[in-house]
Amino acid sequence: MSATLIESDAVRLAEREANAADLKSGLFYPYYSGLTGKIAKIYPDGTAAVTIDAESMPAEIRTRHTKGTDAMRQKWLDGLSDEARNKLSSGEKKFALRYTLLVGVGDLSPTGPAQLTAEEQPTGEPARRSLAEIEVDEARHLAEVALKRKD
Repeated sequence: MSATLIESDAVRLAEREANAADLKSGLFYPYYSGLTGKIAKIYPDGTAAVTIDAESMPAEIRTRHTKGTDAMRQKWLDGLSDEARNKLSSGEKKFALRYTLLVGVGDLSPTGPAQLTAEEQPTGEPARRSLAEIEVDEARHLAEVALKRKD
C-alpha cells in the first residue's frame, strides 16, 4: 500500500485492536482507529506523519485540542507589543495547532481528496503549497517535457 500513498494524500487510520508489536513501537493505539487526516511526511522506515483532521477526533479530544489552541494563541498575542500585533494579518492571528501522529504506513488507507479544515479555508491570502506538492508538480512537468522531446 505504501507505493500508492504519497505526501498530502487524505487517509484514514485502520480500525483494529492494537497488538504487542504496536505497543512496543508506539505506532498504533486503539483510540487512533478511524481518524482521518493528510500525510505530512512518509519516512523510509515505513512510518508516516499524519496531520489529523479535527473533525474526525472524538468530541472530548477535539474540545481539548481547540481549547489548547485558543489558549496558546491568546498567550502568544498577549506577549506581542501593540505595534507588532497590529502588523499581523488576520490569517496570522488565527493560527491553529496541528495534531500530528506518527503511524505505520500499513495502517493507512486512502480516503480521496483531502478536506480543508476551518483554519485552512481561503482567507484572501495566497495559499502556500507544500514542498511535496511542488515536487509532484515538478516531476509531472519534467515527464511532460521528456515526452515532448521524444516526439
